[in-house]
Amino acid sequence: VGFYIAVYAGTSLAVVALLYVVVAVIARIPSGRFARAMLPSQLIAASSSSSMACLPALVEGAELLGLTSRVTGFVLPLAVSAFKIAAPVSWTVGALFVAWFYGIHLGPRELATIAVAAIFLPFIGPGVPRGAFIMLAPLFLAIGLPAEGIGILIAVDAIPDIFSTILNVTGDLAAAAIVQRGESPASPRIELA
Repeated sequence: VGFYIAVYAGTSLAVVALLYVVVAVIARIPSGRFARAMLPSQLIAASSSSSMACLPALVEGAELLGLTSRVTGFVLPLAVSAFKIAAPVSWTVGALFVAWFYGIHLGPRELATIAVAAIFLPFIGPGVPRGAFIMLAPLFLAIGLPAEGIGILIAVDAIPDIFSTILNVTGDLAAAAIVQRGESPASPRIELA
């Protein structure tokens, strides 16, 4: 179980580091500047395990990065509620751990099923604590893993959940920065009466 937690944490931190590179390359925001804007949100994520609790700090971070309120006001609430970049990490590492734990071999078909499910299913997951585990039961059954393995993942989820929340909020601000970069300065404004 300790190995699972270590692999999960390491994989999550590697993806966070990759997001810093993506923001530097695509959004053209230096990694140090992005890190300073991101730190308060990441600290709240680590202490609360709630992406929604990080939203005010994410908005402040976006202001530090110079993102417009138009982009911030649309992208951040949407990203916090629906964009779960940690799901592919969580579901893949969790499924591989349960397969190892029960001595079940996962072939290419099963791994492809996990990959597709991890990309598309988090958007329809319930917004409750540990809600993603509800979505894992049918996935596990579809790839031949016992659903009882989810209980092991739930039992030790306190620490992995910290890392997944940090990854999610980093992805949220990264998404806003990338959208800002893609918005042209002369974009027409639509005024609602």
